[in-house]
Amino acid sequence: MPLDKVRGAIGAVAAGALTAHLIATTLFNTPDSFNLDLRRYVGGWTLPGWRFFAPNPGVQNVHLLVRTGDGDTTGTPSEWQDITPTIGHHITNVVFHPRSRGPKALFDAMQQLSVMKANYSRFDWIVSSTPYELVTDAARALLPMRTDERFQFLLVNFFPSAVGDQRVQPILVSEWEHVRPWGCN
Repeated sequence: MPLDKVRGAIGAVAAGALTAHLIATTLFNTPDSFNLDLRRYVGGWTLPGWRFFAPNPGVQNVHLLVRTGDGDTTGTPSEWQDITPTIGHHITNVVFHPRSRGPKALFDAMQQLSVMKANYSRFDWIVSSTPYELVTDAARALLPMRTDERFQFLLVNFFPSAVGDQRVQPILVSEWEHVRPWGCN
C-alpha cells in the first residue's frame, strides 16, 4: 500500500513538472509583448525566442570592435577598429568547412551577450558569464596592436536595411581588460 502512494506521488510530480514546462515553453514562444513582461522573473536568462512555425529572419549583423589604451583617464584611447572575423565562401563549404567553427562560436557568444543585454541583465552578471569571457579572449587574440596595456571591446548591431543614423546600434561596451592577462597582478 505505501509503495502505491509513493508511485502515485512520483507520477503526480512528473506530470506537474511536464505541465509547468509546457506552459513556460508556450509563454516564452508568444509574441514579444508577452515575453517582455516575463523578463523580470528570469533574471535576464530567457529561452531563445523561437517561434512554433517559422524562425525570425536575421535582419542585423553583429560586429566586434576593439580599442586600446592605458585603461584610465590619463591617456587617449585609440580609435575603434572592427575585428569581426570573416569567413570565406567556397563551394566545398556545404560539405566540409572546419574554419567556420571558431567564428560561429564567437558569433553565438556575441548573440548571447546581446540577449543578456536586451533582457536587462546586470552588468556584473554579464562580465562574469562564459560568453563574455569567450568574447574577451577572442578580442584579445584578434587585437591588431599590442603596444598598450589594456583594451576594450564593443559589440555593435549593424542593420543594412535601415536608414542613416539608425544603421548602427551599440550593444555592449566591455570593461578595460588587460592585453596580457598573465602579466598582470
